Amino acid sequence: MSALKKKEEYNQNWESEIAAYDAECSAREAEFRNQHIVFEGSSGVSDLTEEENEVFSLMLRGTSCSEIAEQLGVEEELIFGLAEIIRAKLSLSDT
Repeated sequence: MSALKKKEEYNQNWESEIAAYDAECSAREAEFRNQHIVFEGSSGVSDLTEEENEVFSLMLRGTSCSEIAEQLGVEEELIFGLAEIIRAKLSLSDT
């Protein structure tokens, strides 16, 4: 009788349940990636130029536009312009 009980405890649908779980995880990851910027590796965001990635990286660290301009030796207006381009390319709000 214990062999019959063991057979009943075996989940016959384990493969479909795992597939459903994997699909749910993939959907959640896709939703997260759609809502957030995800850096993969150290190359930055592929939609941005090298200069834009440098400015964006500094902005993410909390560096102000005036500090970025000072560090890069450029006018603050240039950094404001780059920030607007970055926001537009990444579809970010300005808040």
